[in-house]
Amino acid sequence: MMYNQRVEKIKTLLAGIHWRRVAKVTAIIVVAYLIFDNLLMPLYTRQYQRVPVPDVHLKSLEEAEKILKRSGLRMVKEGEKFDESLPAGRIIFQNPKASAQVKKGRRIYVTASKGARSFTMPKLVGLALRDAKFVLQDHELSLGLTTYRRDPFLPDGVVCDQSPASGKTVGVNARVDIAVSLGVEPTEFIVPDLVGKSEEEALIALQKAGLTVGAIARQATDQLLPNTVISQSKEAGLQVAKGDTVHIVVSALP
Repeated sequence: MMYNQRVEKIKTLLAGIHWRRVAKVTAIIVVAYLIFDNLLMPLYTRQYQRVPVPDVHLKSLEEAEKILKRSGLRMVKEGEKFDESLPAGRIIFQNPKASAQVKKGRRIYVTASKGARSFTMPKLVGLALRDAKFVLQDHELSLGLTTYRRDPFLPDGVVCDQSPASGKTVGVNARVDIAVSLGVEPTEFIVPDLVGKSEEEALIALQKAGLTVGAIARQATDQLLPNTVISQSKEAGLQVAKGDTVHIVVSALP
């Protein structure tokens, strides 16, 4: 009888230990599940959740940063470049590109415009026309309207005026108009030899001589380049009055 009672006590003791262990393991499992479900899983999901990259091209830096932030992304300004078509502060490039799928929190690198390049307008007045053209080319500026006029101080063929003036700020490929000196007005007015010159050269020569261009007739020929002077109404070397008119005939394609 005593033996049986002892066996029952041992069984009861072991059963109690077993259920305490079961309860402890169950509690650990429950706690582990709660930690995983409420802490680790959200962190994992946020870390690996992918979102499309918004298009921030042409946006201002401030606007782009707000757009990216709303998508859970971070903007990093990588640099700046000159851009002739976009004002300063606008985005000209982004990496990764728009619509790419990336993880939340990803850095999006952007390059912003520095605006158009600008230069200080160089001084052309006093330069020979050929040299002035080289200066414009070196500064990425374009030659605009070229006019000719008398100048009492600068010799023939030298730039006597320019627009924009030297020292002004201009952009790339800005057009620059110039005036070229014809020198001082002659005391004698002699008809220049125009035959064989191009039409443009003939007009300048007459203007330099203080004479007026008259009618310009066209004559078809395959013996000369187009717009070459074939004949002139007044003989070369003839002394005439100031402003006298000289008519010319120039070649044209047959």
